[in-house]
Amino acid sequence: MATTHVEPAEAESAPRRSRILNDLSIQVATVNGSGSQTANTVLLRALFQMGIPVSGKNLFPSNIAGLPTWFTIRASKHGYIARKKEIDFLVAMNPDTAEEDVQSLEPDAAVVYDEKLGLSRLRRDLVFYPVPFDKLVAPIVPDAKLRKLVRNMIYDGVVAKLLGIEMEEVRVALDKQFKKKAKAAELNWNAARAGYDFAEKSLTKADRFGVERMDKTRGKILIDGTSACALGAMFGGVTVCTWYPITPSS
Repeated sequence: MATTHVEPAEAESAPRRSRILNDLSIQVATVNGSGSQTANTVLLRALFQMGIPVSGKNLFPSNIAGLPTWFTIRASKHGYIARKKEIDFLVAMNPDTAEEDVQSLEPDAAVVYDEKLGLSRLRRDLVFYPVPFDKLVAPIVPDAKLRKLVRNMIYDGVVAKLLGIEMEEVRVALDKQFKKKAKAAELNWNAARAGYDFAEKSLTKADRFGVERMDKTRGKILIDGTSACALGAMFGGVTVCTWYPITPSS
C-alpha cells in the first residue's frame, strides 16, 4: 500500500507590525529657555534636507523661562504638513508634564525620556527609550551652566539613530543654525554624536517608525512664519514696521 509523506505544519508566527516610513509626528516636551528651539530646528532641517516634507510648530510658545513648551514636527511623505492629533514619537524632557504627556499617547507610540523620570512604569503599550542625559552631557560640557543649553542636542542624536535621520544632515543643519559660531556648532555636534553613539550601543529599536531619503523638497525652502511675514511685507512694498520691543519680537 502506498504511503503519503506529510510534513509537520509550522506553527504560525505572531503577526508583525508593518513599518511606518516618512509619516509620523514627533513632539518634544521641554521647558522654555533650555535651548530646545535650536535642537528642534536642527531636527526639522535635517529631515527637510533628506527630501521629506516637514513642518514644525510650538504648541505652546511660553515667554517665561522654565514654563512648559511643546514643539511638534510633522513629517509626511504625502506632503501633509498640518499638525496631527496623534503623537507618534515623544521626547519627554520636562519633569512637570512628562507623566501627563505619556498618558496622552496612543498605543504603540515611542517615548525617548530622561531616565531619571522612570516613565516606563506608567504604561505597557508604549515603547520606551531611557537616556541618561546628564551623564552623557557632563564630559562634553565642563561648564554646568552651559550644560542645560547643550543637553537637548543629545536627544537629536538619539532620535536620529532611532528613526534613521542621517547624521551628515544633522551636521549640515547645525552649521546652518550656528553659521559663523564654529565653537558652538562643534560643541552641539559633540552632544548630538554622544546621543547617537549611546543609542547605537545601548538602545534596541522596538517601535515601527522611521524615515528614509526622498526627493519631495527640491526647489523648496524651509522658513518660519516670522520670516515669511517679513518677506511678504517687503514684496508688498512695506518700508516701515513698528512693534513693542519685548523678547518675542525677535
